[in-house]
Amino acid sequence: MSTVKDIEGISSDTPDVSSKENQNKTRPSLLEQAEELGISSEGVTKNALRKLIKQKRLEITKEDWKVKKKLLAKQKKAEKRQAIEAGLVEAPPKKVKLEQEPSDVRVVLDLSFESLMTTKEISSMFGQIQRCYSANRACKHPVNIYSTSLGGELERRFNEAPDMKNWKNFTFEKRNYTEVFKKEELVYLTADSPNVIHELDDDKVYIIGGIVDKNRHKLLTYNKAQEEGIQTAQLPIGEFVKLATRKVLTVNHVFEILVKYLETKSWETAFTYVIPRRKFAELDEETKDNQSEQAVTVDQGSTPST
Repeated sequence: MSTVKDIEGISSDTPDVSSKENQNKTRPSLLEQAEELGISSEGVTKNALRKLIKQKRLEITKEDWKVKKKLLAKQKKAEKRQAIEAGLVEAPPKKVKLEQEPSDVRVVLDLSFESLMTTKEISSMFGQIQRCYSANRACKHPVNIYSTSLGGELERRFNEAPDMKNWKNFTFEKRNYTEVFKKEELVYLTADSPNVIHELDDDKVYIIGGIVDKNRHKLLTYNKAQEEGIQTAQLPIGEFVKLATRKVLTVNHVFEILVKYLETKSWETAFTYVIPRRKFAELDEETKDNQSEQAVTVDQGSTPST
């Protein structure tokens, strides 16, 4: 015979069906959640709708974090200013404004390779273009930059950042560079070219291939230039530094090298200033090895003195 205690024990282990039903009633349905977040559910499966809702909530969380981060930065800046005014910390030295002398050199960022890049690579390219602009603003001899064949995802990103439309010395161009400049003015900078450039000509337009490919598309820019009947050239990297990998640099690195050369008139200075140290070993080491080999050869071939 079951006791009251036994019955109570069984009752406590039995799921509360009515409680679950109440929870389901209070929880918004997928359609209600979608409507609340402004997501259209028309023609969308339940699984797809769940993914859209999840993605939207993640975006909202990221946006909230951005706002919070901005407020924290503003608060930190105000606290630092108050500390300086109170004499608790020393004020940072004022930056000396660089006197810029614009250069006549023109640089094209060829953005016609978007279809060959992943979403992540396109995002990386967008960042590299921004760094090119920043480098141009900060250099002594700013050049005129043209982003040609602009379209697709990159164009969308630029349109969503309206301040970029006010960039100085920067032209957004949907046309290909061959429609903007004369062919005889164009020089495509590519590591695959047999021609080495030693000076920058004010009358030339230097093209940098806008692609992040991790060496997947070898000869891509060189072949394109050949098909279009355009001159090609490579930077004289091999004459000054020995790269540990193939001589393919990011778009912003190539651009920074160009503007650094315009400032210093020294390729060696430009390369060692811009290229990450992990990418190359100084040619001095190779020179030392060659000198050591020569010394050994001389010692072995010399006649012992009597």
